[in-house]
Amino acid sequence: MAIATKPLNPVDSSFVGEISGVDVKSEDGSDVIEAIETAMDRYAVCVLRGQFLSDDEQIRFSEKLGELSYALNPGRAKGQNARLRHELYDISNLNEGNGILADDDRRRIYREGDRLWHTDRSFVTADTTYSLLSAREVPPVGGDTYFADMRAAYDALSDAMKRKIADLRCEHSVWYSRYLAGAKMEQFRPDEIAGMPGAVQPLVRAHPRTGRKSLVLASHASHIIGWPIEEGRALLKELTESATQPRFVYAHHWSPGELVIWDNRCTMHRGSTFDDKLYRRDMRRTTVQRPQAAPTPAA
Repeated sequence: MAIATKPLNPVDSSFVGEISGVDVKSEDGSDVIEAIETAMDRYAVCVLRGQFLSDDEQIRFSEKLGELSYALNPGRAKGQNARLRHELYDISNLNEGNGILADDDRRRIYREGDRLWHTDRSFVTADTTYSLLSAREVPPVGGDTYFADMRAAYDALSDAMKRKIADLRCEHSVWYSRYLAGAKMEQFRPDEIAGMPGAVQPLVRAHPRTGRKSLVLASHASHIIGWPIEEGRALLKELTESATQPRFVYAHHWSPGELVIWDNRCTMHRGSTFDDKLYRRDMRRTTVQRPQAAPTPAA
């Protein structure tokens, strides 16, 4: 079966595509990877249905798209083993015994930040490229993932705003987004905080493959460097509200076995709520990076 793509979100600037004709468990040719990367350049978010990946299969396929980053998965008790191997980010409400997390488990506090608009790993200096999220088990209601097209959001800005933000840089911190989600710093250990110290990102950057400019926002963006804190945060809030208008957003309702790939260099995303004390949700993410290249500021 030939590889094919089609748009999924019904807007003029569709940024979500479905890729068919690919079985990522068995495909390993360079033509397949090239086709996927070309589709990602066009859409920024791509859905592959019916993949039903094991951990090994997801990791092996992800390594063809870049160098794997490794998950810290904070919130566990000190010395407690992670539920998943370190190549996989645990996007679930499950504990080490695969039961639903207790009401007072610290991982619940940490994962509340995933409900906010964010870009994976914008708080590290490595050039994070694709995230690949595999649906192993999904709740019957809720638990959708929303994506926002930061290229279209940038294009829609006024010329005056584009000039205003062209050279600005922001400090990104995962702990700031957790604060916004209601966490307190004393709920996390010093070694957890030290493991993710933050990074500086341009507010506007050009995609290294396509050259298209996009906004770099998300709840990790704590403040604009060189600006008064509150003034900078007001501008970031204004830009985020503009970038997450319905015309720039797609909501993905998951089915078991799906694999969704998105480009962190030109999208934001967030998870939606579900009854996570009643239903299980087991999602496993791999994320790849190009650590030798810094994010490309817009010219």
